[in-house]
Amino acid sequence: MVRLSRFHRLALLAASTAVVTGGALSQGSAFAATQWQEITDSPSGISVRLPGKPVMQRYSDHGVNSRDYVVPTRYGALGFSVFDGPAHAQAEPWDLKTGLKAAVDGYNSADIGAGLRGTDVHEGTKDGDRYLEAKLVGVGGRTGHIRFVDHGRQSIVVMTVGHDDQRDAVDRDYRQVLDSVKVPDHGPRQAQGPAVST
Repeated sequence: MVRLSRFHRLALLAASTAVVTGGALSQGSAFAATQWQEITDSPSGISVRLPGKPVMQRYSDHGVNSRDYVVPTRYGALGFSVFDGPAHAQAEPWDLKTGLKAAVDGYNSADIGAGLRGTDVHEGTKDGDRYLEAKLVGVGGRTGHIRFVDHGRQSIVVMTVGHDDQRDAVDRDYRQVLDSVKVPDHGPRQAQGPAVST
């Protein structure tokens, strides 16, 4: 059985992102100067730099444990999740396409009327790890990006949703988070394939 199809907690990252924004994306809220900081997921040792202190939530479902780290931004929210697969399924690949559907469905269930959907979906491999990435578009000028990476024992998800009038900040922050990902035994992660078109 493919691991990601066994759980739907992936949608909680998206739902958390929607809840943090209160279902209404800011179009210029006053935020203090962004303080980027390195956040380390202690169970896995995976770290990223995020633009502020995240709200962290833990979940467990069907032997899969996850930690979601979500930061509100001046344009919406940005989140990072780490999923640990069940020990008996470590050799099985993560179902990244199902992950994308779960994330979009999760966001839309938390923010009724958002109409969020993935576009420009593409897959690739970088440094031996498979990834799937999509642009996100929705009602009312919602825009964003999402990337899933299969690191074997763990899967990583980076997601940002904002408003189209702040697309440059949405794109820049997403790229900055991707470029900051560090995975033990992988060294610093580099951006995997084209993700952001401005």
